[in-house]
Amino acid sequence: MRLPPLRLVRALVALVACGCTAGCKHFECTAHGGHEVRSFTTEHFVVTSDLPREEHRAEAERLELLWDTLAAFFQADVPEASLPVVVLRDTSDVATFAPGYSGFVTRSDPEALVVSAPAGEGQPNVNAHELTHLVSAYLLPRQPRWVAEGLAAYFEDATFKDARTVKMGRWNQGRAEEAFVIGVASLEELNAWGGLTFDDSEANLYASAWAWVHYLANHDEARLARLFTALKGPAPLPEVMKSVFPPADAARLREEVTAYMKEARFRGYETSLRRTPTVKDERLLEPWEVHRLRSRLWLADEAAERAELGQVVALAPSPRPPAVEVVAALLEHRALGPLVAAHPQSPDVLVTAHAEGVKLEPAVLAKAVEQHPTDARLLLAAAEVALQDGRAE
Repeated sequence: MRLPPLRLVRALVALVACGCTAGCKHFECTAHGGHEVRSFTTEHFVVTSDLPREEHRAEAERLELLWDTLAAFFQADVPEASLPVVVLRDTSDVATFAPGYSGFVTRSDPEALVVSAPAGEGQPNVNAHELTHLVSAYLLPRQPRWVAEGLAAYFEDATFKDARTVKMGRWNQGRAEEAFVIGVASLEELNAWGGLTFDDSEANLYASAWAWVHYLANHDEARLARLFTALKGPAPLPEVMKSVFPPADAARLREEVTAYMKEARFRGYETSLRRTPTVKDERLLEPWEVHRLRSRLWLADEAAERAELGQVVALAPSPRPPAVEVVAALLEHRALGPLVAAHPQSPDVLVTAHAEGVKLEPAVLAKAVEQHPTDARLLLAAAEVALQDGRAE
């Protein structure tokens, strides 16, 4: 999720106001002057943060509430897996690693990592926005960009009335005003929207995507359900769009979306968690583990990423864990085959080797999955190998 210029200014103001300077060490290992970094493992997430412990635990529980909300909305549930999430202290910390962003989903190896910050009062809920991207990408892997951004924007106003109740999908006057600057974009314009570079020219497309999804979710649910079903099928994307949005209806639908924007009457809905979130595990990360995570936070700075990996090796205990051995092998440009043979049940070794093009034996992966049944990285790697071998089931 990119920070529009005004939000970026606010984030910088907040950074100055909190008294942070160049010596302020957020999401840094304790060996380099940072706070303790810990992880909470819940039913669906491994949530890592340097937030104070109770705030961190509350964010982990809120992620579970958002999971239930998304599962109900999409009328499906992603198989249980420990999805990795890093929650930084605020959006200025996020922007340190990814300038201009208030949150993002980064994909390296066959693993997606959600990076966000707690929602400030009156600000978008970045956890909700980015988690929607992650879950919808699993459930609707062929979705066009406008659907992905529209869904994420639809959920980004999620607020917690109490520890178990969330409300979302309310009216967003700012989004509505942005949609009217140029007018609600047509489906033709939205379907042509690609690329990942954000600039002011895209503001109307983001707002229009939100407007279309908001309209469909609250005024034409049957069409939205048909869209979800079609996006899960084998039909080419252009055919999907034509079947769900016939060209003869496109102009009329755009007018209806515009009229819906003018009414601004929808009050949103709320849902309550039907279960009690539980923390299955809590542990403090070692300094080398913090740097391994930090290496994944640098979105476009390869030198910084490589420097973090160097710290992983430098700070590792002896004997080195398999996760460190694979980092050292990559830095030294060594083949990963011998590591796979030496550590056939290590998710870190297997996932990295798969990402680097090493052919993995299905039996080895199957045994590793048996040992680590909820490791999302391993499950995805095993699924990709199965598809490559023609085992679609």
